[in-house]
Amino acid sequence: MADLPSDPLISLVTLAAEHMGYSCRATESDGVQLVGPRGDGPYFLWLDNLRRRLDEKPFDQWPAHIADHVETFLAQVDLDYTDPLDTDEFTTVRGFLKTRFASSDTIAGIDIVGHYVAPGIIQVVVIEQLLTAEAVTSDQLAHWQIDATELFELAEANTRAADRLAIEWRNYNDAHFAILSGSDSASAHSKWLGDYPVIGTYGALFVISHEGNVYAHPIIGPKALTAMILLGKVAANTYRSEPQPISPAVYWWRDGEIGLAAITEIDADRNVEVRPTPEFEALLTSLAVTCEFAVLPADAVDTALDAMEQYRHMCTAPDDSATPPALDDLIAAIDRNGGAVGFVATVADSRGAVLRTWGPNRGRHLLAVLELTKDRDLAVLDVETGHLYDPRGRIDVRVTVGDGRSLPYLTPALLEDFVVAAADPDDPFLVVARADETYIRTRRHEWVYEIEHRAGSASEHFRVYTLRHKVVRDVIWAWVCGDPSWTVAVHWRRVDPTSPGIEAASGLEILQDELSCAGPGLTPDALGLLDTFLAVRDTPIPSMDRTPPDDLAIDPAILRDLASSHTEEVRPIAEAETPDDPDET
Repeated sequence: MADLPSDPLISLVTLAAEHMGYSCRATESDGVQLVGPRGDGPYFLWLDNLRRRLDEKPFDQWPAHIADHVETFLAQVDLDYTDPLDTDEFTTVRGFLKTRFASSDTIAGIDIVGHYVAPGIIQVVVIEQLLTAEAVTSDQLAHWQIDATELFELAEANTRAADRLAIEWRNYNDAHFAILSGSDSASAHSKWLGDYPVIGTYGALFVISHEGNVYAHPIIGPKALTAMILLGKVAANTYRSEPQPISPAVYWWRDGEIGLAAITEIDADRNVEVRPTPEFEALLTSLAVTCEFAVLPADAVDTALDAMEQYRHMCTAPDDSATPPALDDLIAAIDRNGGAVGFVATVADSRGAVLRTWGPNRGRHLLAVLELTKDRDLAVLDVETGHLYDPRGRIDVRVTVGDGRSLPYLTPALLEDFVVAAADPDDPFLVVARADETYIRTRRHEWVYEIEHRAGSASEHFRVYTLRHKVVRDVIWAWVCGDPSWTVAVHWRRVDPTSPGIEAASGLEILQDELSCAGPGLTPDALGLLDTFLAVRDTPIPSMDRTPPDDLAIDPAILRDLASSHTEEVRPIAEAETPDDPDET
């Protein structure tokens, strides 16, 4: 028997190897060199992972764990000796190729094929056999005569086909997180975290401190801060204690991309400090913003004031009444989708439900809740803005409002609100689209509306001006409904690409357009106001160092009167005459 080294781990490894007929000696690095009973070898067994595994185990359990580890290693050695895998032949090894993540620090300077993933981690390809995994080197890749892209695509396909990680959910201080495990290549699945139900509205936090486990938290709301600290402590501690360490950092998965969320450090007292990156800290700050939506049966409210009153009653006087089937279905859909939807039902009874979500992107949240409710006959009240969205009588079409809101449908009531509110500087336009190049839109400047429509290309782009919001409303709604009367209701003019639009439109242009669709809809008083307004619009503005003469001043109230001046008996837009100009439509 050889002289045993003073290191108890190497001593016990040597005893186990010699018991199986192998000679053994320690190397300068943390490992041993083994020579088989047939003179085969040498084989190198690295001990760093085994040493980590034994750190927290009682010493009297070491011999059994070491013997099992050595026997497993030598079983693969024996298999390789009796039935070696010919790694020179690509057709032989292609089925054994898998991917894993590895620490960019520990493999620095080693000749292996790798892809950068994020700070601290790279993706590598390994030849995975029954008991071992050997990283592919650049020499092997060159010998196989395939490029790195093909190699990684094949290895990723093998990994995803062979393994599906198991998920176990845990809860810590109301911050839910999942442990994904069940594969020797578990770390590789971090790249495809979207395949698992762990993605929230803003992606997921995850750590891969060591091979075998992935810890993940769906980012939905402010609990992401608690989860970041928790996962950071897990990563920092297990990176230093578990076998096959990868990274002590916290990462952020979003839309298939991986970035750094936080770094960790352990001080002399073994306290873990978790410091978010500036980008992730900005997200944490934004998640303090709360958005609330009241979801109500559409036939239970008629106005936004009704809906707001119902919302206040639900929040201040909750009851135990059963929720209607439509709300049950909605809440079940939210529960099924979890973090992908990002809403939490804080109140739910027979009167409706209050949904809460987090983050600064109110438009995104609104679109999501409208998509969830439109087919369930549920109206939505945006509590902060006071807007009510009632899907009754809707037509499904893409709607974009100037303040950033997007809607999946339009109704006459919503259209009326949008057109009247278009004078708001923060809400300058409305776009209704069936496709990218097929749309109708309006905007308002100095009480004049511009309506434009495009029919598939820039050459089919037309414009008209009017001061009456009812004309805007009727034309747009006819377009949305597919009623062809909108094409002849106003005097459409083909748009010159060099034209500056409404800001530079002359009073004459506006007058011509207004009269072309006036009919009985414009009263004599309104025509007088129109003449006054257009005269002022076409009058040159005096220099800034002089006070404008009184006869050029116009009271804004006159413009408001003009915009609202019309007869109550509205002429059907289909009665308008078809333009004679062949360039007009």
